[in-house]
Amino acid sequence: MTNIEKQIADQIARVNGLRVTKLGLRFDKVVVRLLGNLRAYVEQANVKEEAVIMTITAPIKLATKTEYELEGRIKDFLDSGNRSRDRRMTIFQNEIRLRILGSPSKQSSKFVGLVHNPGTDSKRLLDLAAQWLLES
Repeated sequence: MTNIEKQIADQIARVNGLRVTKLGLRFDKVVVRLLGNLRAYVEQANVKEEAVIMTITAPIKLATKTEYELEGRIKDFLDSGNRSRDRRMTIFQNEIRLRILGSPSKQSSKFVGLVHNPGTDSKRLLDLAAQWLLES
């Protein structure tokens, strides 16, 4: 497990008594590059003590366009101040769910991105990631 996405997924699974394979996550080159770029964007743009959690269905066919669109949507969500519920959207046929957590304990990560197979419960993934961020 050499990249941060796999490390986070492994920690989320372990804390919840699961195996990563049961989460239905993907870690191909496109996924790793997209999540790495989004992580860098969020960490640079997000000056508040908040964390952005995102799920997106695979496969990601238009990764660069999806990345730019997501950056705008994440910025709008952070700027809106509305944290009462998840944001759901479709971008280039990928289903996306965003959640923002205020002050996620001592966890240094301000972004958790999980790319999953179609049919995986994205709300459950967000809940597991949020639990991990708040308890870590």
